Amino acid sequence: KHPGTAWEEKPARASHSLALSKRLPGSHPEAISRRMASAPVPGSAQGRPGIQPASPQTEIQRLMRAGMQLFHDNEDFQALATFKKAFLLSCRLPEPPTQARCLFNLGAAYIATGKPQKGLKCTRKAQKMGALEKDGDFSFNIAVAYDNLREYAKAIEFYKKAVREYNASKLPNAADALVKLAYCLVGTGDSASAAQSFRLAGQAYQEAQRLEDAAMAMREAANYFLRSPKYCPEEVLELLQVCHQLCTNITDPELLGNLHNHLGLHYAELKRFGQAEKHFVEAMKLCSGENFALRKRAVLMQNLGGIYNALGEPQRALGYHSEAADIYGVLGETAARAQCLYNLANAHGQLGNYQEAQGYYQQAVRSFGDAGDSYGEAQSWEGLGTTLLCLGHPDQAAHCSKQALAPSGTLLSFGCS
Repeated sequence: KHPGTAWEEKPARASHSLALSKRLPGSHPEAISRRMASAPVPGSAQGRPGIQPASPQTEIQRLMRAGMQLFHDNEDFQALATFKKAFLLSCRLPEPPTQARCLFNLGAAYIATGKPQKGLKCTRKAQKMGALEKDGDFSFNIAVAYDNLREYAKAIEFYKKAVREYNASKLPNAADALVKLAYCLVGTGDSASAAQSFRLAGQAYQEAQRLEDAAMAMREAANYFLRSPKYCPEEVLELLQVCHQLCTNITDPELLGNLHNHLGLHYAELKRFGQAEKHFVEAMKLCSGENFALRKRAVLMQNLGGIYNALGEPQRALGYHSEAADIYGVLGETAARAQCLYNLANAHGQLGNYQEAQGYYQQAVRSFGDAGDSYGEAQSWEGLGTTLLCLGHPDQAAHCSKQALAPSGTLLSFGCS
């Protein structure tokens, strides 16, 4: 199966956000710590208007609050500078708890700005100095630091520790840690364990009434079960059904459309084409409005065309493949257009329109070649050979067969992410 282009998604910045994009081993994104000390600094006093200068405790408290706000607004580098000022100021005071709290936040900021080694050092030191943060927060931030360092074994150890320490008292935090743990497991190639971790995260999000995150986690669980060497189709279908039920509580049209597209892809992988069609149609209904994107429409058109090909309804597939190919052409996406041209040729072949099929196979051969896709090019040569044979040109068909270097098989293209 040739994957098509993906529906655009922004990677999650925060550890509290579930990343939607598929993550393959070796392409693990930066994990970002958001566990911060937010309680007032011990010994601090509220500044009063007209009194100058402010006490060191008051200034530290002001800097801590400012840093938290910057961190909340994703202004990570400004937050780092602010927390650094707070820590340096705390070093002038004989108050180890204050220093420890400032150091904890400084460590989190270092991790968030891509300096996990410094962040790990600050977090460890804050822990030794007696910072008052919960044990789960320490374990989580340490895990994120190792995660960014690509030391997955250590990251997995501390994510598991964080899950145990958060327990039922902090379900959302435990679920966040389970998501991070899952992506680490993906990084090690353990798709089955990753899927289990996503499922546990989804259940925890459900209990915490974070239903959007629950739906995304369940979808990821289904995805990675499908990537496992051995999986139970019934188990995957159950997860997809749970995700579908959770979708009824989601009002964000972009997220909902994205989930329906993914659900359609997974049902297609399970050869449940009727259910896949329903989800692609639902996604198409949401592909409109101010945030309408041609690329999203092309992906959904490509998917619906592929579904109708699979359902043995090539006549319905033609319009979808044709429009998707036109859009990809306008967008300059040669590889995706080649997939649609191949599907168009396949649909015409099923209808017995061999002249049309020949033309589209020839276009697909050129487009796959331009895109550097040797497998797609070989499949197109083979399809062209079969079509020429049907047209009564055995010599030309034999030539095409020699050009086909890849194994034979149906190249049914779906757009995925």
